[in-house]
Amino acid sequence: MTTQSPVVSARTLSEEQFQCSICLEVFVEPVSTPCGHSFCKACLQGYWDHSKKFLCPMCKKSYSKRPELSVNRVLAEIATQFQGLSVLEVSGGEGFPATAGSPGASPATLKGKSKTGDFAQEGDIPCDSCIGRKLKAVKSCLNCPGSFCETHLRPHRKVKTLQSHRLMPAVAHLEDKLCRRHERLLEAYCRNDYICVCPECAETSHKTHDIVSIEREWKKKMSQVNKRRSEIKHLMKERAKKLDEIKQSIKVIKSSSQKELEESWQVYAELQKVLERSQAELVEAITGRQRQAEEQGRELAHSLEHELGLLKRRSNELEALALTQDRVLFLQLLPTLPPPPEPSDWSAVSVNTDLYLGTIRKSVNSLVDKFQDELKKLHGKELGKLQNYTNEIILDPATAQRNLTVSEDGRQVRYEEHRGGMHSSDSPRRFSPALFVLGREGMSSGRHYWEVEVSRKTSWTLGVARATARRKGEIRLNPECGFWCLWLRDGKFKALTTNRVTLELPAPPQKVGIFLDHEAGRVSFYDVKARTHLHTFHTVFNAETVHPIFSPCPNHDGKNGAPLALTTVKHG
Repeated sequence: MTTQSPVVSARTLSEEQFQCSICLEVFVEPVSTPCGHSFCKACLQGYWDHSKKFLCPMCKKSYSKRPELSVNRVLAEIATQFQGLSVLEVSGGEGFPATAGSPGASPATLKGKSKTGDFAQEGDIPCDSCIGRKLKAVKSCLNCPGSFCETHLRPHRKVKTLQSHRLMPAVAHLEDKLCRRHERLLEAYCRNDYICVCPECAETSHKTHDIVSIEREWKKKMSQVNKRRSEIKHLMKERAKKLDEIKQSIKVIKSSSQKELEESWQVYAELQKVLERSQAELVEAITGRQRQAEEQGRELAHSLEHELGLLKRRSNELEALALTQDRVLFLQLLPTLPPPPEPSDWSAVSVNTDLYLGTIRKSVNSLVDKFQDELKKLHGKELGKLQNYTNEIILDPATAQRNLTVSEDGRQVRYEEHRGGMHSSDSPRRFSPALFVLGREGMSSGRHYWEVEVSRKTSWTLGVARATARRKGEIRLNPECGFWCLWLRDGKFKALTTNRVTLELPAPPQKVGIFLDHEAGRVSFYDVKARTHLHTFHTVFNAETVHPIFSPCPNHDGKNGAPLALTTVKHG
């Protein structure tokens, strides 16, 4: 009897038994993981190299290090026999996916379809087990966390060797959405611990906590996120607008700087011309006086020389007559002599050599006057610029000393002695007994300008005061105590520095302009009508708030009864 070696028929074998779940082809050098699943050696190594984690592509079991892989000789021999028996069915035959260029390839394959399913497009959930171009996942498995295409899902369905796995519609990143303890979906949210939990966790370890559904918490948090997004967009819009303002300010600064330089060159060129003219006038005055004095001296010298010549000739005649010994001849010649010249009185005649006493001083005084005129013009321009920072100042009655009356519009304050008992309250904000009132709005940054009418006043105090400056008892008006002020007393104007400085003014100011530059630490006073600068304090305010301060001062013998009045700034 002839013995015939057993031959395995391709039609009696199941394709799934010899198919790698990664490449979906018959095994080539099959290897098995410690968990018992088999794959092509190259496929498994490629999977690990690609994911950079040592996971089983089927059950997702994780290994701390790459397992040692040995080819399963028995499975490899059977797979080889299966390939040999099925070689005639390769071209698109059952169990082999058609490839582009093969006889079994169809147009659908080349347009995004595979024989075993659709390729994953943008927005689709890709199969976690596919290598290379991934197919679209159709289900997710809770037992082996992951999403799989139809072909890779087969081992997860009920088969003889496996229990039926729990499948659900495909979900992206399923592994991150499973409870590691109970392998159930995270469907609830714990507001106490700020974590997502599964229903079983919610009923056990989080039973007493505030538990809500994922959907509810998502809506709440999404609402908060959207609100925050809107706020951030608003802030971004504001910052972008502010950035544009700053960039525009930089351009304006550059333009202003160039303009200021040009003006400075013009001013100094004009001052140079004034200086040169003054020097030329001084030289002309000196040389003119020199010429005049020299001419006068020459005239005197000429007169003296002429008279001296006459006297010499008379002296010679008398000398000749004196030598005559003949008495008769002497007496005869004497009457023939011409009459002697009438002598002039030269005792009071002199030439002044100190011609230039006070000349230079007068010239310099004249130059100073011209410089002062130029300085007034500059003060006028400066004042015009400062008026662009005009602030509307309103007086605060709550800070006014008991004898001061603030008008209803908050723009005037006057002294009225009979009001002494009308205020029932004496709050810490109110000055007492010093006769002061503050502006209502404090200033902690920026530039500010205001004007006060003082034309009918014989005494007043104006300036700024620190918000925290003393208001009760004796007050010292100086910068050390938080006051930067100017006053008029007994016809004298003084800047209230530590050592008070008397200001020499040609005439009392009718209207006083006050300018505060908080960042620069500058408080300046101006005579608005004369358009001249009176005084400037320099200090450091830091972040402190300051207020305009006013005092109309008491009345004396019916005088000084007019109010201090804040006026509308008229740009000049």
